[in-house]
Amino acid sequence: MSDSFDLLSQEWAPVPGGRLVGLRDLFLHAHALEDVIVPLAPAGAGLWRVLAVIAARLTALDQPADFATWESRRARVLADSRFQEDAVRAYFQRHQDRFGLFHPTRPFLQDPRLAEECGKTSGVNKLILSRPAGNNQVWFDHHTDMDARPIPAQEAVWYLLAQLYYGPSGRCTSRKVAGRSEANSTAGPLRGTISFHPLGRSVFESLIVSIPYPGSQPVAEDLAPWEREGLPDPLGLPPTPTGVAGVLTGRFRHAILLAQHDGLVSDAWITWAWRQPTAPVNDPYLIYQVSKTGDRYARGASSGRALWRDVDALLLHDVGDEHARRPDVLDKAAGLPFELLDALRVRAFGFDQDGQTRDRQWFTATTPAVLSLLQDMESAAGVSHVRLAAERVARHLRSALRTAWVSINDPSNGKGPPVRSDIPAGPWRDQGDARYWPRAERVFWKKLFGQQFEEPSADFVKLALSIYDEVTDKAGSAPRARRAIEQARGYIFGAQKPSQARRTHA
Repeated sequence: MSDSFDLLSQEWAPVPGGRLVGLRDLFLHAHALEDVIVPLAPAGAGLWRVLAVIAARLTALDQPADFATWESRRARVLADSRFQEDAVRAYFQRHQDRFGLFHPTRPFLQDPRLAEECGKTSGVNKLILSRPAGNNQVWFDHHTDMDARPIPAQEAVWYLLAQLYYGPSGRCTSRKVAGRSEANSTAGPLRGTISFHPLGRSVFESLIVSIPYPGSQPVAEDLAPWEREGLPDPLGLPPTPTGVAGVLTGRFRHAILLAQHDGLVSDAWITWAWRQPTAPVNDPYLIYQVSKTGDRYARGASSGRALWRDVDALLLHDVGDEHARRPDVLDKAAGLPFELLDALRVRAFGFDQDGQTRDRQWFTATTPAVLSLLQDMESAAGVSHVRLAAERVARHLRSALRTAWVSINDPSNGKGPPVRSDIPAGPWRDQGDARYWPRAERVFWKKLFGQQFEEPSADFVKLALSIYDEVTDKAGSAPRARRAIEQARGYIFGAQKPSQARRTHA
């Protein structure tokens, strides 16, 4: 195994058929490959951003133009059905010394200065998200700092990507630059978010549709880290994240260096990359929504929220009370040829985590082919009405279950205040959620594909009533319990009509 582990030629990225490919073969054969099999969800969000930058370079879709001109250029690229071999080979030849994972002076997406600027390493367990490190919580396994098992280079690539995009804020390994020593960093650009990526019939289609529109105005600089001639000054101002490369690969807040022995990653340095803030930008793969105070922010990842509950926000410009807006890359997909659009799915990579060290769960999920609704806004609005109805019924079911539980456990036997906030809500709400959401998903897809948008609440109310009976059946047949259960049942029927109009616009 090469000490540099060249990502261009080494086989490290899994593809269907049980094979591994390097970056060069991935692009040369992108038209014949169905997908890249990502073993680590947060790394998938990072990988597809890196691949999109390279795809944009190979096709000139990174060049500013008015949207009609750029869209015509994209149509011509899609008509070619593959990346041009000469362009692939020329691009990687030009940057061939920047894709070595352990290159001595320019390791891929790393900073070689950390070996001198950090007094100690962070440890390989700090790199690997599923392992505890230092005082962090045990999550997936029970490694300790004394049990720092090295990992293969092809596995380390994924953790490198995940740390750069989803790394924590707070304390980190101390780094000293020009006499200034600091030991804290800010969070990675995607931390705590869910990222949505179009998924075509081949890697080629997925990549071309994933390239964000660069805008119509030229930018001063648009370079990926592997395209820059020198290493940045960590005490200076970070480059303004403009252009395709700047937005997708120019917002890292962590500096990382991997240490290897015989091709195995045995240690790592993970520390701060910048002291100055990076200018905020909109990420083209995120859903943005508006808080009650009017602030715009990216939708966070929640391991308890199924992907179908985001479908209408992938299709529309203004959804629900949060005024959620579809990701920009999907906004620019509406004009794709219908044959392609009709086959496109959306894959989500999410990482449910807080701003610092608590990582709850990462996940990935894929929708059916629903993006043809980008050209049918009436049906897309109908989908949103169905989804909102499902959410509304869920809230009423929770309210009914809480009310029934509280009434049964009210020591005053109903003679006290009408709402007993001093009585715990009990377990029924969570039991109802666990039953409701998986079955509601089946109802949702049936309505979507059957174009059943009239009276969207009816089937969900029927489902909720069935679940209500299942959950409350264990209360027994005592008159007091049955009376409380029947009285609270009416909350569910209240979900048949929304309490207020909800905005859902294209």
